[in-house]
Amino acid sequence: MTTTTWLIILLVLSVVANIALTARLTVLRRRPLPLPPAATVRDSPQTLHALESTRLELEQARQAADHATGLMQGRDLELGRVRGMLTEAQARAADAAAAAQEALALRKEREGLLTRLREREEEVRLRSRERDDTQAQALARIHELERRLADAEAGAEGPLGPEPVSPAIPRQLPLGRDTTADSSVDGADLGPVVVRAASARGDRARHDGEHRRDAVLLRFAEEIPTPTLLSAVAAGSPRGRWSQSAADRACRSLAAQVGRYGESLGRELYGPGDDGALGALLRTALQGVAHSMRLVTRGEGPGGEADDAAIEVALTGLLTRLGDGREREHLVFGVGDGALLRLRDGAWSAEFTPGESAPERTLRLPADAARVGWARLTTLPGDVLAVCSPPMAELLLREDVGSWFAARWAGRQPYLTSFLSEVNAPVRSTGGDRSVVCLWDFGDARDARSATR
Repeated sequence: MTTTTWLIILLVLSVVANIALTARLTVLRRRPLPLPPAATVRDSPQTLHALESTRLELEQARQAADHATGLMQGRDLELGRVRGMLTEAQARAADAAAAAQEALALRKEREGLLTRLREREEEVRLRSRERDDTQAQALARIHELERRLADAEAGAEGPLGPEPVSPAIPRQLPLGRDTTADSSVDGADLGPVVVRAASARGDRARHDGEHRRDAVLLRFAEEIPTPTLLSAVAAGSPRGRWSQSAADRACRSLAAQVGRYGESLGRELYGPGDDGALGALLRTALQGVAHSMRLVTRGEGPGGEADDAAIEVALTGLLTRLGDGREREHLVFGVGDGALLRLRDGAWSAEFTPGESAPERTLRLPADAARVGWARLTTLPGDVLAVCSPPMAELLLREDVGSWFAARWAGRQPYLTSFLSEVNAPVRSTGGDRSVVCLWDFGDARDARSATR
């Protein structure tokens, strides 16, 4: 039994006892004292003693009545205190009941939240399993497609034969005083811009034992305030005795001239420049290249002057702005029949040729340095630019061979050896030297790192 129940029982017993005592005292007060029988009062000692005893009993009864009255008052006070305690206990019991109800509600709310949390955790586990399954399926699909692609490439019979990446191997070393290496390759990964350059002796020159007459160059144009890459392809004339030396000199001299006029070129390229001033700078630079080329054959011409026919070169240059960017600026320029091609969406397109007409395509350095052609160009992430000698441009624009190169170069960063091997692939062509500088524009450096192969 609870404390409240015991208090109620005690209160009831006190009330009952007080009522019984009050009733008893009331009866005693109203009852008349018995009168002794009428008798003759005698002043005997026994009578006086009895009278005195009766008085004492009456006094004791009155004291007992007063004491009972005091007890009743004390009981009333005790009863009031007990009632106060009962009221306080009832209030506390009500508060305890309310607190119990609130605790029960909080417990139910907590159980509901725990249930929802378990449901969310189960949902997260299911989503995680679905994600893992999807990733596994995607990886399996990728591996399957890679395997099928490799099988298809291994069994393909195209214009390059069953082993299209096998390079053509020269059967003899070149002859002549102006000989150089059969092939050369260069390249760099410059953050979002990846560049590869290669030059290989043509089939006709290998068959006849002649030397390679082309040259390629890659240089960082540090004199231009904005980070800029210079790419160049120089194609020497097949009839020129010193065409290889002249092509190499043309590339090196072009780098020197770009450095000499770097600050002015940077202003005209990347500022609110004037196209007329830019054209004048390019003509001045190529005239400096022509002067340097003539030093190769100084004293060999009639009367001791330079022999221009021995050093004829078609030159194509490309200035590329480096750094991350969703639209990259380029300046292409040159003299002769070189070309700039762009690979976009798996197809090659000719974007620039220094000579627009047939007579202009026959122009050569050093004689025609003042007739330089140029154009501005913008690329998007994923584009590939190729600065080509004429034989290489013809291969890339052929439908059968161009698609083969596009499949290998689109969105990739080939190793230097792989790039040279692909440029030097054994495919029938006009037989001239194959020289090309390929530039991959990935937009951001992090995209370029993910495309390495």
